[in-house]
Amino acid sequence: MASVGWHWGWVTVALTALLARLASSLNLEDPNVCSHWESYSVTVQESYAHPFDQIYYTSCTNVLNWFKCTRHRVSYRTAYRRGEKTMYRRKEQCCPGFYESGEMCVPHCDEKCVHGRCVAPNTCQCEPGWGGADCSSACDSSHWGPHCSNRCQCKNSALCNPITGACICTPGYRGWRCEEDCEAGTYGNGCQQKCLCQNGASCHHITGECTCSPGYTGAFCEDLCPPGKHGRQCEERCPCQNGGVCHHVTGECSCPAGWTGMVCGQPCPEGRFGRNCSQECQCHNGATCDSATGQCFCSPGYIGER
Repeated sequence: MASVGWHWGWVTVALTALLARLASSLNLEDPNVCSHWESYSVTVQESYAHPFDQIYYTSCTNVLNWFKCTRHRVSYRTAYRRGEKTMYRRKEQCCPGFYESGEMCVPHCDEKCVHGRCVAPNTCQCEPGWGGADCSSACDSSHWGPHCSNRCQCKNSALCNPITGACICTPGYRGWRCEEDCEAGTYGNGCQQKCLCQNGASCHHITGECTCSPGYTGAFCEDLCPPGKHGRQCEERCPCQNGGVCHHVTGECSCPAGWTGMVCGQPCPEGRFGRNCSQECQCHNGATCDSATGQCFCSPGYIGER
């Protein structure tokens, strides 16, 4: 019965997560859909061992009770209770600069693209023969100035102002010719968005996506590697034994009291105890020393703390 209760509790959790996923109307394959994690609680049924007092009789020397004596013992039976479990689900919404249209996230331009279409936040793609920030000037995307006689020098797919020749950089680029990536810590349209990456992570100059430093994980690299993992992208397994704790970046083991070695696989040598086996046992008269606490175990014939 315990396994049945556990099973139905997790069925409830799975259905809740599935319904939350289906509730999103956005196409999750759309690269302009951003997401974040949110927590919620679900009720689950769990089993536990409930103790109760059981009385039984046994033979004894009590003549008054016909040689029967009462005994007590603690027995256990399976009981059930409700519990709260914290779950996490991904919530989707359009990225900054985009709005929801049907199942897609489409870009928003503050100014209407007169002879073109909005292909990125505040960025118009002009029809052939037109130019300008809002595609209202009759030049193609490669020329500018009087009679469109000057060839644009913009790089990285930047648009060219048909009147001044100034480059309108695509998200992720800057400079007079849009020849440079956004400087560190910024990304996106006009390099105006601040990177949210933490713990020394690098930020993609176009999307703002974080590339975590070794030892960190999460959308913004805000979390340490989970227990048992370390290194780049938290893909390396920790080798520590006997309760040793692995450093999330280097994988170096920090041993508990009583153990030593690269992977905490060796007990302290005789006469030493404590963390890193750094303390010397103070026991006398052939007593042995606990490698973790230093407590003395006296030889026959001796007492005392040491």
